[in-house]
Amino acid sequence: MANWSDIRNLAEQLKRVQAAESANCLSDRICVDIVSYLINSGRLQIYRTNDGRTLLTKTELFKEIIEELDAHRGRISLLELADNLEVEHAVVEFHVHEMLSNLQDFYDEQCVLIAGELITKSYIRRIAEEIRDRLEFRGVMTVTDFARSYNLTPQFLLSIINDYNGTLFQIQQDGDRLCTQVFISNQKAKVYGYLSAVVTPISVADCAAKLDIPQKVFTVIIESLISGGKIKGSLIAGKNVFIPTCYQRSQDKYIDDFLKQNGYIEWTIVQRIGIPDPSSYLRQRFPSAIHTKEFTINESVVSQIKSVLEDKSPDTHWIDVSSYLPQVFGAQEREWLIKPLIKNSDYVPVDGYMYLYPAIRLAEHVSCFDDYIREQATAAALDRKKRVGGKVSGGSAAKNEESITRAVDRNKAKTGGVGSRAREIKTKNVKKKYLKKNADIEEDDNQSNINVDSYLPRENLLSLLSAAVGAKAPEDLVECLLDQLLPQIYESFLSLVKSVFLQTADSSKNRDRCLAEKDSLLLERGSLAVDDVNLRTQLIRQLLRSEVSTFVNRLYLLFAQNYDIEWPKQTKEGEEISPSEITIQLRDSLASIASKMADGSVKEAASLLQQINACLRANAEISDSNGLPLDEVFFLSDDLASCHLGINLSMSLLRTGASKRKREDRLLALEIANQTEEQMVAAARSDDDNYLASVTLAGTALFAQCIAGCPVPVHGKLVPQIAAWITKKLAKPSSNSAPYASAINLLRERKACDKLNRLTEIVMLEAKHHGGESGVSEEEKRSLVDELVTVASGCIKALQSGSPTPTA
Repeated sequence: MANWSDIRNLAEQLKRVQAAESANCLSDRICVDIVSYLINSGRLQIYRTNDGRTLLTKTELFKEIIEELDAHRGRISLLELADNLEVEHAVVEFHVHEMLSNLQDFYDEQCVLIAGELITKSYIRRIAEEIRDRLEFRGVMTVTDFARSYNLTPQFLLSIINDYNGTLFQIQQDGDRLCTQVFISNQKAKVYGYLSAVVTPISVADCAAKLDIPQKVFTVIIESLISGGKIKGSLIAGKNVFIPTCYQRSQDKYIDDFLKQNGYIEWTIVQRIGIPDPSSYLRQRFPSAIHTKEFTINESVVSQIKSVLEDKSPDTHWIDVSSYLPQVFGAQEREWLIKPLIKNSDYVPVDGYMYLYPAIRLAEHVSCFDDYIREQATAAALDRKKRVGGKVSGGSAAKNEESITRAVDRNKAKTGGVGSRAREIKTKNVKKKYLKKNADIEEDDNQSNINVDSYLPRENLLSLLSAAVGAKAPEDLVECLLDQLLPQIYESFLSLVKSVFLQTADSSKNRDRCLAEKDSLLLERGSLAVDDVNLRTQLIRQLLRSEVSTFVNRLYLLFAQNYDIEWPKQTKEGEEISPSEITIQLRDSLASIASKMADGSVKEAASLLQQINACLRANAEISDSNGLPLDEVFFLSDDLASCHLGINLSMSLLRTGASKRKREDRLLALEIANQTEEQMVAAARSDDDNYLASVTLAGTALFAQCIAGCPVPVHGKLVPQIAAWITKKLAKPSSNSAPYASAINLLRERKACDKLNRLTEIVMLEAKHHGGESGVSEEEKRSLVDELVTVASGCIKALQSGSPTPTA
């Protein structure tokens, strides 16, 4: 260790060196260049001040930063620090970050850099202590106020408050507001005093605004007071409404008294007194009551109605439901309440469940109108007959009769084969003849509608029903009962009108109107012209299934209408069944129903029905001797129509006098041939996937008619057999005396049979592959179709040249 003498020696040496003159003198510029070189080469780490006059080492810079931080009591901004040290801001910022990364090497206190300011931990604690002091003085302040006072961000202040909350102070936060526990205790006292005097529901937001308390704090205070039992009430979640217990009790008492006194309560009333969900409230409070969509009904009301329904007193003819239910109940509420109660009883509702009436007694009331309906139906039928008889045209009269009886079905039966002016061809071409006929029928229907109200005045029906129901019955009850009975009354009236009209109508017009027997006779002749016994039998059976069955079904409809027999099956309620919908089972059921009726004439008719049904069965025998095969079924139908329907069809004259009607029959056959050719052309031009089958079927029917001389009831399944029969007939030489020799020669010359057989083979191949490819090109198919259509057109011309010219 150096002593004082050594120090004196060194001082003297320094003095001599300073006093001595130097041999070399360096300028300031050279010194600056030397220092710059040392700094750039990395041998020396020093920093210049902004004026360049002072140099600082790194250690000295750290030291002065810490001194400046202490001089500013733990908070200084980097800009201010750079100005005070006269060093560039970037250099100061770099050294501050380096110092914060290894703070224990430079400073003994924690520091943070917030928004360009260097702050020590002690300064942060002083801020926390000041926040505590200011909150204790004022009770409540906002974070924004503190941020404005300390010039710090609200997020940094909130982090300080969260760090020291619970240790340095106790603060509750409501959004931006900060409150002390003393303040909350004072506010709790205010809330307690305020809510203790509340007797009606009050909004938490309104109450908090009046007391100048944050809503979140106010909610916490209310919940604590309710859980502690200091105030009586409840807080509705989601709506922030406080309801005192005294108000809830008054609500419950009001609802209980209202329900007990009136037997019901409306949900709107419950809503008006402050209960937001009346459904849940009433179902929970009155589980045994009846709850509808708008009402809650006391079970005593339901019990009273049940006791009335269970009363089997003979004096109880009807029940006035309105006397047991509140007047405010509408039809919907009455139905909702009464419908389950009468589910297993004999009562039916009347006038929107205003009354209940025994169903058996209501059905019995229909009989009180029988004599009056029969009298008025007779008068209506006679009036209609007079109007029909006054028509100038007989054809027009027949159409008016048709609209009255509805005996002719307006839709042709889809029997699946060639029938009376119909073919089993899926084309869009509709026969113009039937379109015109249906249009005429619709027009006549509009002209011949019966005004039922003029024959059955409501006043007369009400007087009859009032006498049957009883003099004490209310007028609105009688009117509603009549409304329920009117459909049956009108149906019975119209049925009697039809029956009387059928029994008095002109038989010749009825015959032309109801039957298509001429078409059936032509088809029957065409079938008999086939010399193949097996094929002829199949054609006759096809005719029985199609045209003859439709003819018989129309008679059955007239029979059911005449004797007012309800069919075992209806298409829809209130609609009549059409002939195409009547099966052999329905015909058997009708015969069975007729045989069980007490009327002797109906039983006789039932015997005829059973015989006709036997002729139409699939296994019925077909006789070829002693007349035509279908003579039996037509003669039985003639007996049924003349004896029980008042219609003289004159079957024997029509079937035995065919030789006198050759001209008419040939014209009718030509018309059917024209329709077949039109359908064939339409099928050939269509884009239907099944057009080949349609062309084949139509061509088979037309060519068979050319050979047989009459239409043939062709069916899809019989096409191969009929085509084979046509081939066999064309292979044999024919005489010029044949009915249509020119048409047959044309078929033979054009080799139509070969083309027809080829097309039949293609159709069968496609059917075998379920509509798949048959291995035949589309060009060949179209070529065959076009050739057959051309041959068909030539056949029609040949048929027309060999037929008599129709007269006007």
